[in-house]
Amino acid sequence: MIGNPPYIKEYENRDAFDVFREESPYYMGKMDLWYGFACKGLDLLTTNGHLCFIAQNNWTTSAGAKIMRNKVIKDSKICEMINFNDYMVFENADIQTMIMLFEKNNDVNNYNFDYRTLKTNAEKEDMLDLLEKKQTSKTKYLSPKINREKTIGKLLTFSNNDLIFEKIAQEKCNLMEKEATNGIHTHHDCVNKKIHGVFPDLELGKGIFVLSNNELNNLNLDKKEKSLIKPYFTSEQIERYYTSNKNCFWIIYTDSSFKNKNSMDNYPKLKSHFDKVGKAITSDNKPYGLHRAREEHFFKGEKIISQRKCVGRPVFSYSDFDCYVPAMYYIIKTTRWNMKFLTGVLNSKLIAYWLKNKGKMQGTNYQVDKEPLVSIPLPYPQKINNKIEQQIIALVDKILAAKKQDSSIDTTALESKIDEFVYDLYGLTEEEKDIIRNN
Repeated sequence: MIGNPPYIKEYENRDAFDVFREESPYYMGKMDLWYGFACKGLDLLTTNGHLCFIAQNNWTTSAGAKIMRNKVIKDSKICEMINFNDYMVFENADIQTMIMLFEKNNDVNNYNFDYRTLKTNAEKEDMLDLLEKKQTSKTKYLSPKINREKTIGKLLTFSNNDLIFEKIAQEKCNLMEKEATNGIHTHHDCVNKKIHGVFPDLELGKGIFVLSNNELNNLNLDKKEKSLIKPYFTSEQIERYYTSNKNCFWIIYTDSSFKNKNSMDNYPKLKSHFDKVGKAITSDNKPYGLHRAREEHFFKGEKIISQRKCVGRPVFSYSDFDCYVPAMYYIIKTTRWNMKFLTGVLNSKLIAYWLKNKGKMQGTNYQVDKEPLVSIPLPYPQKINNKIEQQIIALVDKILAAKKQDSSIDTTALESKIDEFVYDLYGLTEEEKDIIRNN
């Protein structure tokens, strides 16, 4: 029997979580309701009983599934995972799924289990081959080992080259939670097609929290009101390594204190602007506050901007000026490492290889959310080879200088040199380097 639990996210149906949220030990933010079904299912089993679900495959790396992952590792033995990757098993549901089989057993440790996965762009015949465990160009079979102590609190990712990943992670540390944050959630930058459809009197494209240069100039703000206007950056300015300081948009940066209806009284022109578009504002901090403003210090001065969804390779961009960014980015701000050194390391092939296999992927695209980001193994600041560090910084300076002159310039040769220094920084052998170079 294969169970198919209900998939319900809290932001889509808050009411479905009402009792569960207050009474279940398995509730956490950003979760899907089916995670609770899996946890409760394990509780209901007798020892050595089995739970088999077909459900979304992202629970292995989703931030909201941390409680479920730990529950599975602590209280069960994983018998089998059959991951269909981006092949859609259900004709009427656009979700990626896997079959998982757990045995209620917290005694067995250091065990191996049957892990199968389809590669991207698989067809129905490939899916059937996977079920029958036939070896084809679109199927992959592993026998990962689970050690409970080492796996608790970690993402569940599996690879043929676990020894390399163990070496990469050996004697390393991670970014702390307070050193990274998501970008600004406006809820709505401007009037989109959906809003325009509901409120035809609001001009399509009109700024709400985010203003164009013309919109800003037309407001004719005084000095006090301009203090709420901050430079806003998008993918047009943010690239791998380099962020241009020539922004085209501006954000009205208001926090939760602007939830009060009288909070804009000292900013009359901005108040008038918000009142005109007020019916389109859905922020938790309406009428005048951003949905999530984040801690402002992250956007000021030296920082690294990390793109959440990346095609081809992860994107980490250095900036040393005030730079406010949307939720499609994370921001890294730390004093433990030199930020240019860290930019070089994070953009390296070694870290891309780590994120591809130990992070979170959507098909062939990288999903660098908070959990994968703070899981990246980084050299302890006190143990970094100073000579290698300075060489990486010098190369990053050259890349930034070249990109400043012409952002389209090819810096592949310089980036390849950084890759080699990073391999040495992590103590890899030539054979291990070749495995990463060829993947």
